[in-house]
Amino acid sequence: MADPDAADHTGLCTELRQLRLHGLHRARTLDLPCLLGAAGALGHLDADPPRDLAVESLLRQAVDRLGESREATAAIRSFGLDPGQKLWKAADRRKSAARAQGVSVETFRKSYELTLIDQLANEIIVLLALSSSNPAQPTPDPSQPTPNPRRPDSPNGTPAGESPEPPAGPPVPEPLVITEQQVADALRTAHASADWDLVEGAYGQCVAIAEDQARFMPESIPAFYAEALGRVSACYYGREEHFILHGLGILANAEHANKITPALFQRLYGDDRFDRFVQYTLDGGQRRRRRPHPFETLVETARRFRDLNHLQAVLEDMPTSCVLGGSLNYGRYFSVRGGLGRHRGSNVDLMIVIPDYRWLDEVIAGVGELRGSARASMKALEQRARVWRDHDLDDGYSLFSQRIQMWTDQDDPIMAWAPNRGEYSLDLRIVSSSVLDWILIADIPKLTANTAGNSRSIRDFCQHDTRGNEHQRSFSGRNQRPTLEVTELADSLLRTHRVYSIHDDRYYPGSVQNLLLPRFNARWDNVPVLSALEAFRWKIIERLRYERRQQPYELQRVSLSHTRLEGFAPHILRNIDNADAI
Repeated sequence: MADPDAADHTGLCTELRQLRLHGLHRARTLDLPCLLGAAGALGHLDADPPRDLAVESLLRQAVDRLGESREATAAIRSFGLDPGQKLWKAADRRKSAARAQGVSVETFRKSYELTLIDQLANEIIVLLALSSSNPAQPTPDPSQPTPNPRRPDSPNGTPAGESPEPPAGPPVPEPLVITEQQVADALRTAHASADWDLVEGAYGQCVAIAEDQARFMPESIPAFYAEALGRVSACYYGREEHFILHGLGILANAEHANKITPALFQRLYGDDRFDRFVQYTLDGGQRRRRRPHPFETLVETARRFRDLNHLQAVLEDMPTSCVLGGSLNYGRYFSVRGGLGRHRGSNVDLMIVIPDYRWLDEVIAGVGELRGSARASMKALEQRARVWRDHDLDDGYSLFSQRIQMWTDQDDPIMAWAPNRGEYSLDLRIVSSSVLDWILIADIPKLTANTAGNSRSIRDFCQHDTRGNEHQRSFSGRNQRPTLEVTELADSLLRTHRVYSIHDDRYYPGSVQNLLLPRFNARWDNVPVLSALEAFRWKIIERLRYERRQQPYELQRVSLSHTRLEGFAPHILRNIDNADAI
């Protein structure tokens, strides 16, 4: 096991600056006790390689934790880790790193270079902490082939007993463990990654209102904070855990804290200053959904996007597309909440599109590799897939649903300091391209009762623990609750939903269309669905224009037809309503 005390932050920074100046090839003669101690603790000296190669391996491991970013490229060039650059002079390496960062050499020297060295030291300390908490694993021999997992027969022609190539998707970063550190250290790396000023200002505004004697929190203030977080998060794609760490540093600075500690994490996550506002509390009947605290929603939204990126990675070698629905789509950083007592955190609603259901077993095998997925959920998924095949449910009008429990039998490292385990549900709807066309009414050019009919049905092969009622709304916000036809099928349910209804010349999207509406958020598109979604969006807008002409004195919007309208972040709601104003 590695010893986290093998290196201290100040010593590592000093030696990294020395190494950057003299070059990696001088590591054989330089006095680098902290770096060599860390390299030995992490197993880079086990095979007795030269000192410079051990230090180089340590640096590469630390740089890998920065993800695919300009900062990582700049770090690689600063230390000459690119092929052919090891013997470059320090000035040439600095010039190359400054170009990668997109700044002048002098700016890079005074600011970015110091921040990168500081962050690399942090990453080495985290690697030591991770290694200390996990038993050492034998280092694989690169000269020996690595066996691939066996897969069942699949539509790509890979026979059972022969292993296909592993997925070539984006690399999944190692889990980040937040360690106690000075707020100033987190701030340096945060401001080197993104402009956090708007987030800090909006958060300070929320806290100022929470700390005074007012009994009302204007919704526009947390909405402004959510919009600011959404902008900054674009700089952290694939590095969501660093987004959480940097966000914690920014919020801690706004609170005038000096050090990031478990107590600070827990205090901000469950911030009781907001509990006197009715939006942030649970009511007795549980009809209103609790709004999360500012740091809580930052953590919970980022965790779910991290897991969604991992799902994309494990499905990368298969023809799939993903459409994101639910609060992660319309309420990110605003209504995405963690668990509280017996109440679970916000679900993630996804529609996975495959060319046809022959790919179902292959997709299930890929989902089984998703980090954090519960073993019981995966076992149920495999069993229900057999029932699907045995009852020949691939009829062009049925979809396969499965709720996967996340982080119930594994610990999420990023939640080590949190007051809950971070459990939530991933609600998958797997549909073939033909079923998606049926949902999007691709065969009908206009959404009228004369051309499309008064309604259309779809069967949902789902579990018993899913909600049993159907709720629909029109563009004017009117409600109807059609009766569902439900059939028991081998410990599952086969529920017949309305894809849509037209009643009193008003269009009511069904629950499956509501998963797509109103943002049509395709996370990835390996089975082309964007054109089909765009065609359906224009049909919906034309239907809205028709109903506005029929009822000119009513307020009618696409957003009013969504049954989870109360969870929409106001800035997302504003964008949606502006988009249908044609």
